[in-house]
Formats: sequence, C-alpha cells, structure tokens
Amino acid sequence: MVRDILDTMRNNPEIVLFLALAIGYFAGKRLKIFGFTLGSTASILLAAIVVGQVGITLPPLVKNISFTLFIFTIGYKVGPQFFGSLKKEGVNYLWLTLVVAVTSLAAVIFIGKAMHLDKGTAAGMFAGSMTTSSALGTGGGAVKQLAISEDAKKTLDSNMAVAYAITYIFGTAGTIILLKMAPILLKIDLKAEAKKLEAKMGGSASEEDGQGAFSWTSRLDMRAYTALNGAIIGKSIAQIEALFPGRVAIDKIKRGAELIESTPQTIVAREDTLLVLGPTTHLVHADDLMGPEVDRAAVIDVAGEVMDVCVLAKEAAGKTLGELGQLKLAHGIYLRKATRQGHELPIMPGTVVHKCDILQITGAKEDVEKVAAFLGYAERPTTITDLFTVAVGCIAGLLLGLVVVPVFGIPVTLVAGGGVLVAGLLCGWLRSLHPTFGQIPGGAQWILGDLGLNLFVACVGITAGPEALSAVRTTGLTVFLGGIAVTTLPIIAVLFVGLKVLKMNPVLLFGAATGSHNCTASLNVIIEASGGSPLAVLGYAAPYAFANVILTVWGSLIIGLI
Repeated sequence: MVRDILDTMRNNPEIVLFLALAIGYFAGKRLKIFGFTLGSTASILLAAIVVGQVGITLPPLVKNISFTLFIFTIGYKVGPQFFGSLKKEGVNYLWLTLVVAVTSLAAVIFIGKAMHLDKGTAAGMFAGSMTTSSALGTGGGAVKQLAISEDAKKTLDSNMAVAYAITYIFGTAGTIILLKMAPILLKIDLKAEAKKLEAKMGGSASEEDGQGAFSWTSRLDMRAYTALNGAIIGKSIAQIEALFPGRVAIDKIKRGAELIESTPQTIVAREDTLLVLGPTTHLVHADDLMGPEVDRAAVIDVAGEVMDVCVLAKEAAGKTLGELGQLKLAHGIYLRKATRQGHELPIMPGTVVHKCDILQITGAKEDVEKVAAFLGYAERPTTITDLFTVAVGCIAGLLLGLVVVPVFGIPVTLVAGGGVLVAGLLCGWLRSLHPTFGQIPGGAQWILGDLGLNLFVACVGITAGPEALSAVRTTGLTVFLGGIAVTTLPIIAVLFVGLKVLKMNPVLLFGAATGSHNCTASLNVIIEASGGSPLAVLGYAAPYAFANVILTVWGSLIIGLI
C-alpha cells in the first residue's frame, strides 16, 4: 500500500505540490518555535522538502511562471513608493537601505569565502537571513547562467533552498528580538520619543479628533435642526460650528422653500433648518445649542458616502493632512483612515501625504465626489484585473532579463527575476500617473503575490528534497551561525548610522530598520514599543520599497561574487 501511495505521488506531482501548500498554510499560522510562528512561506518550504524526499520530478515551467507572477506583483506594489521616495525627502531612507544592503552583502561574501560555502548555499543564507524570498528566484536565475553541468546546477539550487530554510527562522525571529531589545540596550524610550514626534507633528496619533486634518471619525452622523435658539440667530456658520465640542460641518441650510449651500460667512436666520454633519459624540447636545431636531428629509435627502481615494494629484501629494484640512473643499469631509502600502498612518495635522497613499473619506456624497476628484483617483470596489498589463509586463521583463551587457569584460545581466521586477516597478509607477491603466485590485495582488511566491517555494523545496538531508549534515551548523551574523550586523549598522550620523528620531529609525530589513513582522513590535503609535509606519514605507528592489537583485549578484 505504501508503494502504491508513493507511485501515485511520483506519477501525479501536482498532488504533492498542493499537499506541500496545504501543510504549509495550515502550519504557518499555528506552529510556533520559541513563541514565534514560522509563517506560510517557511512552513511551505519545510513541508515541500519533507514530501520531496520520495523523489518527485516537477516541470521547471511551474516554478518559473509562479516566480514571474510573484516578482512582477512585488514591483507593481512598491513602484509608486520606490520612485516617489527618490526625491529629496526620501534620501535618508535610501541611505539607510543602502547601509543594510551593503552590510548584508559584505557579510555574506566574507562568510561564504571564509567558510568555503558554494554559491547556492551563500545565496540561500542571504535570502533567509534577510527574509527576502525573492532573492531565491534571482539567485536561481543566475545559477542557470553558470557554465557548469546540469547536475551541478541542481545541487546549487538544492543547497540554496536548504540554506534558506535553515536561516529564515532566525531571520524573522532574530530581527524581532533584536529590534525589541535594542531600545533597552541603547536606553531609548520609544514611547517618549513617539510623544515628542507627535507634538512636533501637531497632535496625538490616538486623538479622536485631529484638528485640521479633515477630521478623524469612526462614525459620522447627519442630522437636521431648526434654528430657534437666540444664541445662534444672526451668527455666521463659522461662529456656530466653533460652539461645538469638536469639528462639525453645517453643510446645507433650508430657508423657506430655498435650499442654500452654506459658506463660513453665511448668516443663520430664525427658523432656518440646518443640516449638520459630524461624529455622533459631537452632536449629543446639538438640540440644546441650536434648537429641536427635525427629520433630515425636511432639508434634503442627502446621501452619505464612504470612499477610498488614491492620492495622485500634485496639489495634494507632499502636503500635510493639516494643510489639506484647511482647504475649502475639506469642509464637511471626514477622514476615517489613511494607509500606506497597507499599513495605517497616524492621523495628525503634521502627517505628510505621499503619492499613492489611500485616504478613506466620508461625508455627503456630493462633497466626497468633489474631494476625490481633487485628491486623485477613487478606488471603487472592483473584481476586474487588467491581465493584459500583467502579461505584457511579464513578457517585457523576461526579455529584459535576457539582455547581457559586458562591464570590464564581465557579462552582466538582470536575469529573468530582475527584468520582471523592473517591469513591475514601471507598471506600478505608470499606474500612479494614469490610474485608468493597469488596474490590479488588492485581492488580486495578494493572490498573484502570495500564491506565486509559495508555489515557487514549494517547487524549490520538492526539487531539493532528496539532497536536503545531506546538505544539512555537511553545512547546517555553519549556515545557521553565518545566518545569525548576516541578520544581526545590518541591524547594528543601520541603527548606528541613523542615530549617530543622520540624527533621526528613533521611532522613524526603528520603522526604517524593519522596512530595510524586509521584515514586516517586526513593525508591530516597534508600534507596540511606541505605546501603540503608528508613527513607525512613516519610517517603514520607503525603505521597504527600496529593500524589495535592492535585496532582490543581490540574489543574483552573490552567485557571481562567491
């Protein structure tokens, strides 16, 4: 019976492939080592190596296509942030990323040569230690270019997968531990530093009403009141709005049969009906202030709207939330959430809005539509993906990867992974310039990126399976210890440069350390250490975009240098 099962697995490799995915996805969220979850990618690789022990042959086409989709999606996601951060305000973050990239590369080359590691093992150690799975693909692409036998290439690919699996656990857990311990060792109070930065930016990130920054609200109400209180008769709209405990907007006035669009200078007359927008908590005593509440339909049947808007306009990108909140268009508009690369930003007047940030705004539908048109592009819910752009981008990237340019007599090429990454960066950037082009919704990005990566990793693990145990026995301890050094040294270097040379705020610096180290899991640790302040996200986004590009390219460079 066992023989029949093994024969079925060998004759139907797709079953083994999906088995590795199922085991990895299940164990990735549940299996913990020293209190840390492995994550789906590392778990799938380990599962693939185990099930691959039976000797499975997978067509390389599956691995190549899955990696191509993954690396294109990575480029597409970080493209706008990558090019946007090359401006003056992003230079410090570029320097920090280069410090991490150069330190990690130097460490891998030194350890690889000192310990006589082969090219595949060194590249895998780098990919795992820096939690940069994409470096496996570019490293594998570089191995294909080597003038060696197919058996030797297969051995290097196998060693790369094993070294990645050995070092990935400390690459993730070690980064979290180091960044958690660093503030203690350096005697830095991240909570206090976060409060200093919040004060500098004009308020607390946890306040429920950020003055000037549109306004923060979790629930918006629209109510109508008849102006009978003598305290507001003859007063302007601006004066009446100032009487409330927080920011509200008197959006419209009905005077007899006439509907009036309010302005800050509009004077309220007795028996006017006022339509007021604001958070529920600010309207609790509105009837005492203005007069009795009436049916909102008595004014007008106003539809409210919540909309995600991608910031693209030059007039908005680079401005603070406070500056945007002072615009005439912002009257009656409330900001519920702001995100950058999927991470929430602090809602404060001093928070600078970058191109492709997503602002979730709410208010009267007519007002929301006007603001959306001013800010950029309305991200309306859709299931449509521009697969034409995906396909053409992948074709262009693969062709670019075939180009070989001699530099000082040495043939230099981006290989397939690097070429597709560049194509993805350009497509993402062009999408930010022309939002009707190349639409890939968030759900589609996740499936292309996550499934693409994990299918690729599963193929690598299954192929490496038969030789994995031998590689672990011969170089396992050396690779693990080397991986600890490769993970640790860049963190020490980036904190030193950030604190001593660039004199950065520690909260932003630690956020940058997580981004430049490609370790999103450690970002939550910094946010917790900062007292729950999301300010670290401001330092994380740009280095994360830079690192996804530079560290990915390093995978192929290591193959050429070792």
